[in-house]
Amino acid sequence: MSQSSESAYPSIVLVGAGVVGCAILRAHLDAGIEVALADQQAERLQQAVSQMGLLNDRWTVGQAAPLGDQLPMVQFRNLNSARLNSFENDLGRGDLLLIESISERLDVKQSFFAEAERWLGTDAVLCTNTSTLRIETLAAGLTHPGRLCGMHFFMPVYNRDAVELAYAAQTSQATIARCIQHVNKLNKQPLVVRDGPGFVVNRLLSPYLNEAMLLLCRGVSAERIERAALHYGMPLSPLELIDWIGTRTMFDAGRVFWQSFPDRIRPAAMLGALIKCGRLGRGCGKGLYDYSDEITGQRSYDLAPEVLGIVDRYRRDEVDLSDEDVLHLLSIPMWIEAALACREGIVESTKQLELAMHGGLGYDSNRSWLEFFDSIGSAGIATAIRLWQSQTPALAAPPELLLSLDQYSPSQAIEAYARSGERTGSATESS
Repeated sequence: MSQSSESAYPSIVLVGAGVVGCAILRAHLDAGIEVALADQQAERLQQAVSQMGLLNDRWTVGQAAPLGDQLPMVQFRNLNSARLNSFENDLGRGDLLLIESISERLDVKQSFFAEAERWLGTDAVLCTNTSTLRIETLAAGLTHPGRLCGMHFFMPVYNRDAVELAYAAQTSQATIARCIQHVNKLNKQPLVVRDGPGFVVNRLLSPYLNEAMLLLCRGVSAERIERAALHYGMPLSPLELIDWIGTRTMFDAGRVFWQSFPDRIRPAAMLGALIKCGRLGRGCGKGLYDYSDEITGQRSYDLAPEVLGIVDRYRRDEVDLSDEDVLHLLSIPMWIEAALACREGIVESTKQLELAMHGGLGYDSNRSWLEFFDSIGSAGIATAIRLWQSQTPALAAPPELLLSLDQYSPSQAIEAYARSGERTGSATESS
């Protein structure tokens, strides 16, 4: 890796050098895209540079003037690129794109974007990697709210093909088009969805992850939960996925789901206990599992002893569940949420649901995600819902109309249910 003090900046600015921010940085470098990276802490920037392990013959890394004269910043220049544009010129260009991955707090992000709009001008496209906060709310204080868009990367970023682009009613078509273009340059698939609680991926994911923790506290072993998830088609245990996401981020996402749909989830109390005792996930080397290295290490085979103690503390309603029961309790709430998201117009088609599952969550099977539910059948889903709805809020109140569509296969029922509702909201032409 060579060091440079040149002031030539790329037109992509990343803000936030935490675990997720570094994963997003890696995705850009792997695609050969020049970026500038900013963070409040200069030492985190140096750690990010060290993590990248850049080759001398391809990249040069140098210090840059602070973003907005406030945030320390470094630049990554591709030695094979002919770009020599200065950052000062980029500031006034319409193709400048900023992606933030900072604290998942509404006040922090709103304050940051107000500053970023002042620093970068009204033509820059501002993107947020939020997985929980509404785009409409984040954009409310901006002079030009049409320039803000959600650009949600999934962990692990290197192994996920999709990026979720969430637009609010005021988001301009030009902003969406710019974001789609950028995601394509990253060699990933844009998943364009309407703004809503959890967008689509976290809307499906939140009840799945929460149910996994509830099952732990009902006496189901981590090994059985993992086995059910792999049989379902997920690439890893939901408990390990919580560690990838981070327990704090999981808590924030779950809170958004609970506040939006309080009748459809009973939050797992053990999650707060994990946060209180510092088991924050893979990024700090300890979550539900222990990790031998903060970034690249393998997880422990079993849950950490401290976590087993937390599970015992919150153990309740221990029930003798079959493997099929565990599979249904993990999967069917996702099918219900998919139907509701389709009906509300968060997504426009079941193809987007498939992209959300395969590209966003790494679903991997010899059949499509919806074909999994077709294999259970409408009658099987209805039976499971009746069996467990008194104990599982995620199954307690499925829409009657959805359950009445038993003349359809489960995948067809989602489409029929969506057609029966009114969809509202679209990207606008204004900026």
